[in-house]
Amino acid sequence: MATKVQLLCKLKDVPAGVILLFVRVLYLTYDGLLDPLGGSQILPYVRGLQQAVGVSFSVISFEKPERWAKEGPTLEAQLTTEGIAWYPLRFSRRPPLLSKAYDLWRLHRTGAQLLHKQRIALLHARSYVAGWVAHKLSQRYGVPWIFDMRGFWADERRETGAWPAHSPFYRTLYRIWKRREKAMLRSAAHSIVLTEAARELLLSWGLPPDRITVIPCVADYTHFHLPPSERSLARQHYRAALDIPPHAYVLGYVGSLGPLYEVREMLRFFRVLRSLKEETYMVFYTPAAEEAVLRYWDEAGLPRSALRVRFVPRRELPAYLLALDSSIIFCPSGFSRVGSSPTRIAELLAMDIPVVAQADLGDHVALAAQIPGGLYLCERFDEAVYYQVARRLLEREPSASLLREASAPLLSLPVGLQRYKSVYERLLSPARVLTK
Repeated sequence: MATKVQLLCKLKDVPAGVILLFVRVLYLTYDGLLDPLGGSQILPYVRGLQQAVGVSFSVISFEKPERWAKEGPTLEAQLTTEGIAWYPLRFSRRPPLLSKAYDLWRLHRTGAQLLHKQRIALLHARSYVAGWVAHKLSQRYGVPWIFDMRGFWADERRETGAWPAHSPFYRTLYRIWKRREKAMLRSAAHSIVLTEAARELLLSWGLPPDRITVIPCVADYTHFHLPPSERSLARQHYRAALDIPPHAYVLGYVGSLGPLYEVREMLRFFRVLRSLKEETYMVFYTPAAEEAVLRYWDEAGLPRSALRVRFVPRRELPAYLLALDSSIIFCPSGFSRVGSSPTRIAELLAMDIPVVAQADLGDHVALAAQIPGGLYLCERFDEAVYYQVARRLLEREPSASLLREASAPLLSLPVGLQRYKSVYERLLSPARVLTK
């Protein structure tokens, strides 16, 4: 059993097993652990922090029924073995607005129940919906909380058309969430943002610098890795699986479709690329239905023979990425983009695949300077710009491992994990633990 002397030393000096007896973190997320994002951006941190800091985790998430049926029991068994207490709630879809209010109420109720039953020392909330619940729970129970705000969610909803500005209802909803945003930033013990640009904005709003940490979307470079000796054969194999000639040029898109992404502009870029190099294909690795991709594709007037659509599980994605020569991601421009850090960029760079992206997204300009040849930036959505970028892309001479090596110190999982660890160590003091 730990002595008081042990507990009063710095957290980083306390043996992990000792702290594990006393400290539990309640992690709240409206995203599912079974979602692609959960597998890439939530679970690696929960698992890593449990080991690095020596805390126990209780996790509340919202899971889609179709994903739960396929993988839920398996993940539940894994997390139980790892000592992570998971409380999955069913994600509600209907009716659209009332279902979200119902989910928010269930998240609050479940969180309150756990605070009554468990010795929770810290709340960690991912994004705004979970953040508002953590804010209310913190007010009621006096437990400090981390606002892992990601981007500027309310502005993103407005700018992508999810909350139309012309609608009185959605204008009111936007104002409500902007007020809540201010309240959450004031009450959180610490706020996490994805970009330096977002940090500068929060500083201009009066937030103290010691209460903000920048943690971009990183990748598990041990997962996104294939030995150089295996890459050539893997590239041939997966190109053959996609029915793509060995010497063709392949542009890829990895991720979901929808209002968060400028699919039409990405296809305009592909049209330009194809005009410069005839034997060019585009591959969509996406969970979206093929029909959804085809609607955009046919609207652009592109030949279906140049398109490939495939859903690829995360465990197989690194090998499938080797079929690509480059990738692309465009998002709608707007105020909210200052806080954006697309998840897939780190994963692609880990596999030495350059990415075409827009210059006004998050910290892209700084990243492009730090990772030569990694990001090909478009200053605006314009065909003249696309021609310039496409020519540079086609002139590129691939150099094995250079992008991976250059990006790892910035975008690999240990970088993000160390920053989270520093935040946890500051907030989880032994003195607080002794009072629980």
